[in-house]
Amino acid sequence: MHSDPKVHLRLRRVAVRVENVLKGAPLSGEITAYYFTWDDGFDGPRPLGFWRFGDRRVWWLRWDSGVLRTVCDGWDHCTMPVRSGAHPGYRADPGKAIDYALADLVLTRGEGAESEAGFAAEIAWGPPERGLQGYAGYVVEKLRRLALTEHGNVKSSACTLLSVYTMDRVEDGVREDAVNAIRDAGCQCVREPSGNVKCR
Repeated sequence: MHSDPKVHLRLRRVAVRVENVLKGAPLSGEITAYYFTWDDGFDGPRPLGFWRFGDRRVWWLRWDSGVLRTVCDGWDHCTMPVRSGAHPGYRADPGKAIDYALADLVLTRGEGAESEAGFAAEIAWGPPERGLQGYAGYVVEKLRRLALTEHGNVKSSACTLLSVYTMDRVEDGVREDAVNAIRDAGCQCVREPSGNVKCR
């Protein structure tokens, strides 16, 4: 590692089947991507390469010396799991930040969702939140649709995340939309002794 020569990295190669390109040059079929991960033991968050065969992920890649490689090394903060299923034909709006496309993938049921529990967990985790203008309202609308159309753990996760958007720190219009969505979907939320809100 250039920043710390005592830390050894190992170059690895992985085959990736491309379903969609959200931003950048078009790619299709199967590509080869390279990444550097820890060569020795590690202590910290999830490192690059701890994926299962067949996992569906969003990858942040760049061209480097004629090959595609991850934009991060070591810790995995440049791939994101997608448990909602495949979204064939999905096209990101080039006029909007990439966060909108990530919200679409995470908060829309695709074809062959990994599992109900996996999809529900992904919803509960939520899409990236970077304070973009209008983005919170977009996420609330996606959650409203899920809460109205889904059931079981998926609906519960959508209702629970909607409750987060009813907090004081959220702008008034978004907070009001979240309150209305919870009401319209019949979400039943309770505050647990831990202080967390759980909905069904």
